[in-house]
Amino acid sequence: MKTSSSSWIASAVLYQINLRSLAAREPRNAIEAATEKPLAESPLAYLTRHLPRLRRLGVNTLYLLPPYPIGQFARKGIGSPYASRDFTAVDPEYGTRAEIIGFIRRAHELRFKVLFDITPNHTARDHVWMTEHPEYYVKAPDGSAFYDCDWSDTAKLDYTQPALRLAMIEVYDYWLSILGPGDDGRPDGIDGFRLDMAHFINDNSFWDQALPVLRARHPGRDLLFMAECYGFQNNLGLFARGMDAAYDDDFYKLCQYAYAVDEEGSSRLRLSEDAHHNHDFHPVLDAWQDGGIAAAAGRILMQYEEAAPRFAGPRYAARYTDNHDEGRGLYRFGPGAFRALNLLAFLSPRALPFLLTGQEFGAVNRPSIHARCQPCDKGRRLLSADGREFRQEGVEFEGNLFARGFEERRHWREFFRDLIALRRKHRPLVDGACALTDPGEDAPPHERTVVAFDRTLGRRLIRCAVNLGDQPRRLERAPHLFAGPVLYGELGPDGVLPPFGACVVQVS
Repeated sequence: MKTSSSSWIASAVLYQINLRSLAAREPRNAIEAATEKPLAESPLAYLTRHLPRLRRLGVNTLYLLPPYPIGQFARKGIGSPYASRDFTAVDPEYGTRAEIIGFIRRAHELRFKVLFDITPNHTARDHVWMTEHPEYYVKAPDGSAFYDCDWSDTAKLDYTQPALRLAMIEVYDYWLSILGPGDDGRPDGIDGFRLDMAHFINDNSFWDQALPVLRARHPGRDLLFMAECYGFQNNLGLFARGMDAAYDDDFYKLCQYAYAVDEEGSSRLRLSEDAHHNHDFHPVLDAWQDGGIAAAAGRILMQYEEAAPRFAGPRYAARYTDNHDEGRGLYRFGPGAFRALNLLAFLSPRALPFLLTGQEFGAVNRPSIHARCQPCDKGRRLLSADGREFRQEGVEFEGNLFARGFEERRHWREFFRDLIALRRKHRPLVDGACALTDPGEDAPPHERTVVAFDRTLGRRLIRCAVNLGDQPRRLERAPHLFAGPVLYGELGPDGVLPPFGACVVQVS
């Protein structure tokens, strides 16, 4: 089934949930530890009870990290959710099958959509298939199960095996049908999947087979299949096979390569040398060298817009500053860039913006994947007063380290709530066309930092400008371009956009 522009998918704002961190309720100090009582609820039950609070934030799609039992054999640390030993069960750490069904039902009652994360590329090394169906796995030269990269707690699946293909289709259908018959008599369940490393499987023709079968089994439902995928061309390849959405790795690379943090903790625009060594990023880097970060951001926004006519239905780019792999945007890029980049993600075309648990309170630690607490390689670049650059590791921590102080935490929550509300209220920001516009930035081309663009739907035109730089910029065309009711942000006197500032106006 083709997804129409009126589908829920177009307006989805995803909330990525790591159950370990969302439900972390350990004592915060020695007094609380002295009075601690055993927890009465599982993480799933705790999440279910508090879904109305997430609804008030404005998110409408809940995306759970893999909830399946975590492998024991060759386990790393506390065990990665991305090494699953049974795709059709629930890890006891999170709750029970009844509780996950209760979570899905309650989420649907509150008008949430629900996605589960899953790893089509691999299983844990003690997955039930390892003994029951060893033919499902790619073999190493010595005949043992092969694994990719340094993922030694996993075993790679072999999609040249027809029986594995059918088995994986049944896994997806199990969760798409987990609630049983709905009001229309047809099977109901979760609303789609985030597909870990979807382009990494050894035969991508599987998606040509699986996606039509699953959609045919669930007519009348808009299912979202969102690929974790790296590289614009890889994304286009998956779009051609019917995938609805894929990670916009170029957007995140722009975040990662563009920003450092100074000794005071403020964001600083500074291109990383690493950008020159990433071949896939070179087209964006070329745009930067010609027209500054403004041109680089413009290229990222428009490349999916320009590719859209190739496909029979809408395709979306998942844009984020935080995810479970990459760490925290507020820590890595500083508060100014964090704000501007999230604005750009929410205002941009063909976007599925998403937040990671705790992002809305300014979280600075990466939620645990392998360890309860350890240094994290997804750190940040620090700039000294004399301009030298240093690397600082991040922190992977099972609990939550939010922005310090009540007012600061409230500030970030209101920022995201307002941003989500802006997108929800103005339909052109959801599925309007996009075109870049020249705001007349008063700066040499290679130093320009203001990306400006129009979002148009029917007769409605909303004009957006985001300053991605750490210096104010005067926009010479501002009196003409931004003459209209202000929907968000503001331009200062003489058309000056402050550092990391934005202005969104309704032109018509």
